[in-house]
Amino acid sequence: MKNNIYKITCCLFLCALFLACDRNDDEDFGPVEYRVPTIDLGRTDAQLGVGQFINLTIEIRTFTTLKSIQVVEGSNVIQDVSFDGNEGNLDFTFLYRVPADWLDTMRDLTFTVTDRLNQKATATFQVSVSEIVPQYTIEDVTIDGQDYKEITGIVNLDETLTNDNLYILNGEVAVEQSTTLTIEEGTTIYGVDETSRLRVRQFGTIAAEGTTEEPIVFTSFETAPGQSGNAAPGSWSGVQIEGSGPVDNSGVFKYVRIEYAGGGDDAFQLSSVGAQTTVEYVQVYRSVDNAFRINGGGVNLKYIIATDCEDASIRYDDNNDAGWEGNGQFWIINTTFTGNAVEGRDDASAFISNVTITGSGFNDASSAPGGFGFLIRNNATARVYNAIVTGVETSIRYRNGSEDFLRTPSVFSNSTCFGNDEDADDPGFHSSAEIFDPTDSSYDPIFNNSVVPFAITNSYIGVSTANSTDPSLIDSFFESANYVGAVQEGNDWTVGWTRNIDGTIRE
Repeated sequence: MKNNIYKITCCLFLCALFLACDRNDDEDFGPVEYRVPTIDLGRTDAQLGVGQFINLTIEIRTFTTLKSIQVVEGSNVIQDVSFDGNEGNLDFTFLYRVPADWLDTMRDLTFTVTDRLNQKATATFQVSVSEIVPQYTIEDVTIDGQDYKEITGIVNLDETLTNDNLYILNGEVAVEQSTTLTIEEGTTIYGVDETSRLRVRQFGTIAAEGTTEEPIVFTSFETAPGQSGNAAPGSWSGVQIEGSGPVDNSGVFKYVRIEYAGGGDDAFQLSSVGAQTTVEYVQVYRSVDNAFRINGGGVNLKYIIATDCEDASIRYDDNNDAGWEGNGQFWIINTTFTGNAVEGRDDASAFISNVTITGSGFNDASSAPGGFGFLIRNNATARVYNAIVTGVETSIRYRNGSEDFLRTPSVFSNSTCFGNDEDADDPGFHSSAEIFDPTDSSYDPIFNNSVVPFAITNSYIGVSTANSTDPSLIDSFFESANYVGAVQEGNDWTVGWTRNIDGTIRE
């Protein structure tokens, strides 16, 4: 019987081999085919005026490597870029000023991407060029003997606010697509009431770059010359930048202080702002709503400080079901209120290092620790390294689905918590974070956290190297900062341009 089974098996094998060898010799499967590249311009058209810029962030995906990008209008080659063969996927910025001879015409720009196999992909962008009629005004006004420039409407021409004038936002002032609003260092802009807001729309650009000595200041009109000086949180609305996705470039926002905002909305809101946008050295001082609100996008925030804000100091979440996926380093939350210091929501994902949170219990001797240091909820995640949390009720908590993502991707590591509460348990870890809590039996020592206090002076100065890590070894975004906390003694990056809790300029 076994012999017959063996013979049958051999016959079947030989038949299969014969059929495989007897295929049509003329059949040619050909060389391996690569998928053609793809190109996404982000948008397909724009209405512009002479002198305005076509500003596109182009997403290019190739399945080999990239050879060239060419942009043609009619028979004119506007741009031709060759690559050395190392580039594959690429986010490419195209910037081109509309020339005078395009006035009253419609132009088609053809973008062609070629990979090293000479496979091509094309996309067309249509520009309608007409004379731009300003949709805004900047008028001279005098209030109580002081001269101001009052801005009203939609800024649809490139405009510069200079530091030899004082400006007032009359209602919502919007920056239109393909338009750049430049703000000189040392410029002060006042909001009058809850309708006062600066809003940079999608594909608009902000160029606001102050300095340590001359920051750009957005503040309440009550602080203006000759006014009461008694500004309250929420006196005006705030600043909003609307991007077009994770890789867009909405401009630069650097060395800027936003005071007494949050009336009816977030003090500083970033909606779908991309990673090519620069947001660094920004303070929100005494807001009544969220101080920093990051809705989706991929923008990174470095050297930011929220001071004495009543609601969440930094909140990140989603925008149209796409959560924020950005990075942060050198964050300070310094407050006498009990709002949440850092709150993550709605499928957003943060990667943060070098954070100092000094809550109400630290800053006000008469107050018990209050609020959350980190509250991660609604399926949000957070990778946190080198953080100090002190003076809050609960140092870290996960809930509403976020507790399902501990270890991967959520991490709370190389951090120190002390002087908190959580029902008189000094470190303040919630039970949902027990694997990060050195005092809990479920703690995993791989996270290298500490509950040993160390000195913090002058609100937030002080770091520890006892259990720190160098975040630059984890991700290239981070600067090398092998210490727990945001501000080293002798290197206070907040001096000169921020306010202390009592309102004085930090010296």
